[in-house]
Amino acid sequence: MPFEDELGEALRRAGDGFPADRHALVQAGERRGRRLVARRRAAVIGGSVLSLALIGGAGAYAGGLLDGTGRSEIAAPPEPSGGPSGGDGTPVPELPPVPRGTGAVSAEQMVEVLKGLLPEGTLSVTRASGTDGSSAGVTGVYDDGKGGAEINVSVLRLDPNGVMAHTETLCSEKNLPEGDDCTTEQLADGSKLLIEQRHLPPSLTPGLKEWRAALATPQGYLVKFYESNSPFGLYPGNSPSAGATAITRTDPPLSPARLKALVTSDKWHPALNDLPAANAGPRG
Repeated sequence: MPFEDELGEALRRAGDGFPADRHALVQAGERRGRRLVARRRAAVIGGSVLSLALIGGAGAYAGGLLDGTGRSEIAAPPEPSGGPSGGDGTPVPELPPVPRGTGAVSAEQMVEVLKGLLPEGTLSVTRASGTDGSSAGVTGVYDDGKGGAEINVSVLRLDPNGVMAHTETLCSEKNLPEGDDCTTEQLADGSKLLIEQRHLPPSLTPGLKEWRAALATPQGYLVKFYESNSPFGLYPGNSPSAGATAITRTDPPLSPARLKALVTSDKWHPALNDLPAANAGPRG
């Protein structure tokens, strides 16, 4: 037998010669178990005391949870004088209220104006707003008999010299892919007009197109119109039959000439005049 095996066998025999004291082992195990139980109890009691202390502190802070009739009366935490403050204690300035129009032009009137500027067809309105806010507009599905298409028109006021007037009439891309087109034009009255026809990324829905027009005037008017070749617009995946089946027509319904006529129409002026004038915006 090799030396290593002989050594292992000798150690095993030596161990067998010292029988374990089973009674001592049981007692030691019992003591260890009691210590573990005591630790768990202490942890539970400590957590309960901490929870009660927190609840008691909250109750003291609230100034009394119940009155004599059993109704709860929890006081709000006091605010420092001077109004709300930030995390560092500095006062937070109150935001001015959002300017709104008088509501002289209703949502129904906005719909009628849009219908009058569209070619013959049907318009199913999904959302419309009048001039009782900071903007007004109409969203719906228009069908000229060649398939439904989502359309949207919105009117609002902006700073004619601000960056928004520039970006709203800016082409989405400099290098347009084949089949897309974008033109910007300055009209005789100084207004800026954008007409853009583009395909949206195939990852969204293959064949989905977005055509849009935007007019920014020196008076601070902004009229925007958008149309697609799907009744679900930019989100054809929301349709019951998602994917390419959501494309209902080859192109959106309105031609570039129709888009220009729609956004430059003075029929939007009553709504624009009723909306609040925009504050001076960032230059650039």
